[in-house]
Amino acid sequence: MIIRRILFTILLALIPSLLITFILSYVIHPESSGNQFLYSFMVTLTIMSVILYWLEYITNKIEKIMFPRRYYLHIGLNKVAKDLRSITQFGQLKDIILKDIATILHAEGAALVLIYSDNSEFILEGTMDKEIVEKELAVPDADKQYFQLEVTKHEDYTCYLVIGHKKNGTFISKEEQDWLRLITTYLAVSLENIYLIRKLSVKLEQLAGQLPNEQSARDFVWFRKLMFELQEKERIRIANDLHDTTMQDLFFLKRKLGAIRDSFASGNETYQELDKQVEYVETINMSLRYSCFELHPHLLNEIGLIGTINKLVKEEQLHSDYEIHFYSNDTDKIEAWPQETHRHLFRVVQELLTNAKKHSEAKHVYLALGIERNFFYLHYEDDGVGVDLKQPLDTSVSGMGLNQLRSRVYYLNGQFTMQSEKGKGVQISIQIPISEEMTA
Repeated sequence: MIIRRILFTILLALIPSLLITFILSYVIHPESSGNQFLYSFMVTLTIMSVILYWLEYITNKIEKIMFPRRYYLHIGLNKVAKDLRSITQFGQLKDIILKDIATILHAEGAALVLIYSDNSEFILEGTMDKEIVEKELAVPDADKQYFQLEVTKHEDYTCYLVIGHKKNGTFISKEEQDWLRLITTYLAVSLENIYLIRKLSVKLEQLAGQLPNEQSARDFVWFRKLMFELQEKERIRIANDLHDTTMQDLFFLKRKLGAIRDSFASGNETYQELDKQVEYVETINMSLRYSCFELHPHLLNEIGLIGTINKLVKEEQLHSDYEIHFYSNDTDKIEAWPQETHRHLFRVVQELLTNAKKHSEAKHVYLALGIERNFFYLHYEDDGVGVDLKQPLDTSVSGMGLNQLRSRVYYLNGQFTMQSEKGKGVQISIQIPISEEMTA
């Protein structure tokens, strides 16, 4: 970097040095020889290069003092441009880009609005009023409370960047507007990439639903692996977002309500009402905590597959009308398997229990897993309403469905069998060769 700067400075000083040397040698001192001209040129070039280099160095050093706003906008532009390289989802724009823009401009908030033909998508950061944003975008010629810029106009959507009020009460300056326009050029490219990724993911999910049979699943192992990885990544992202935003907000709300409640006497009517609200907030928080566990079963790394399934069964029992009976054996051998396999088996059990809760109308559900001969087995049975296997099944339950459940089994080179009749419950048996499984 330093060498490039030096070379650029020398090139910049080349023509002025040549001109100065020519004037000194042939205009002021016409009797100068060729050697004297060359010597004068080298000396002049060196002096000019040093002067230009140090002028640039000093300017960069004092820019923060002389032009602080320009300096911080320049630093902010570099940060935003760098962060945009790592963004692959619309949700990341809020925590990374919008937060940076609002902080750099000292604004109360910022928003990205994607307007499609039939709906709109809002990504809000800070204290932005969604109704005001929506109203001002719908009426372009009206007086604006918020500053807005069109980021990109795509055939499928139009995107706007909206900036909230500045905290110091001033308007966005011309320099800051130019900075935002430069930001939108970077943002437009990133949005296009994110939109294409989302569109591709939807197409992949649609294609995944068109591979219902075992042979298709085995032929497209690489495709299934990609889909499972995308699903897990999205589940983890949603779980982290819930934990870091909504659950934290509920925690502070509960603490604030508790402080207000404690300012009244315990027998007071207001105290009792606030106490009910605190309990209600805690109930919501517990429900979200369970949702986070379902989305991202981090306990697989801490207590293993059997322990995590036990916890899942206990939690499901609290929210279900049926009894769940869970059995397992040879847990040590099962726990020795790779984490990836644990995750697939947990998702299979999770889907079975979800289907039971939503569709079976059962009184009892039996779930057993263990090792028998050279196979891992997982057996599910309920005494519910059953299904007619001769009729097409609706397998779109909770975004995975029965087809994807089968796909996980086939991905592990296992066998999947299902028996059921109307009014006679459902039996599902899964077998996975241990030798194959250990190399999964």
